[in-house]
Amino acid sequence: MTYSKEWINILNLVNDFCSEKKVVWFRGHSHSEFQLHSGLFRKEYDSLETYIHLEALSYRKFLNLGHLHHTERDWNLLYLMQHHGVRTRLLDWSESFTTALFFARSSWRTEQDACFWMLVPTSLNKLTRGKTQLLVPYEGPTYEEYLFSGEGARFSENSIALYPVRNSNRMISQLGVFTMQGNSMLPLDKEYNGFLVQKGDLVKINLPLSVLTDVDNFLLQAGVTDYTMFPDLDGLARQVNRIQGYWPRLTLKMNPSID
Repeated sequence: MTYSKEWINILNLVNDFCSEKKVVWFRGHSHSEFQLHSGLFRKEYDSLETYIHLEALSYRKFLNLGHLHHTERDWNLLYLMQHHGVRTRLLDWSESFTTALFFARSSWRTEQDACFWMLVPTSLNKLTRGKTQLLVPYEGPTYEEYLFSGEGARFSENSIALYPVRNSNRMISQLGVFTMQGNSMLPLDKEYNGFLVQKGDLVKINLPLSVLTDVDNFLLQAGVTDYTMFPDLDGLARQVNRIQGYWPRLTLKMNPSID
C-alpha cells in the first residue's frame, strides 16, 4: 500500500517549512481545536493572581512531598513536574516531527481531526526578549525567584522558548523542549495579535481522518512506539497493551529447529 497523496502533501509541507527555517519545533494535538495553552492556563480562573498562587502552591507541594523520589529543585524540578503531569506554565514541544506526530496520534478519536504545529522558536524570542537566542534558564534568574521574589524577577507578558536541561529519559527520547507561557494568559497563536501566524513562523497543519492509516504506517516504519517515547516500565506496558498494526511473531522455543 502506498501513501495517499494527501499524506505526501503534508510531508512536503513539513519539508518545505524545515528547509526555509533554521530551527523548528513541533507539537502534536489529538484534536485540531485544542489551543496552544499550557496546562496551568487551561484552567478557568478570574485573575492572574489566582493562577500564580496555584503555580507556587504546586511547586511547593511537589518539592516538599516528593523529596524521596527526586533531588531536584528550581528549573530542573519544574521540568520534572511538567513531564509527570503537573499543570505548569510550560508547553511541551519537540525538535522531532515524529514525536509530535506520535502525540497527535496517541489520543486521536475517529470522530475528529488531529493536528500538529510547527514553530520557529527564535522568532518568538525575538518578539519577547529582543534576541533570537533560545533561553537557557539556569543562566538567568531562578524559577523560585520568579515565583517568590515579589518585586524581583517577573514572568514576561508573552511566551518564551526555553532550551531545558533534559533531566529525564523521557525528555531525552522525545527531544523535549518548552515554551513558557506568559502572564497575558493568551494561547501562543493569539499572542502579539497573531503576528507569528501571520509571518508564517507558527503554522498549524490539520490531520484529517483520511490520513490516519498513513500516520500509523509512518510511525511504524520510523520505529516510534510507546516504549521509545516513554523508555520506562509504564511505556513498555502501554506498548504491550497496544495490539494494533504489525505485530511480529514471537517464539518461546530456545531452539526453533526443534518441534
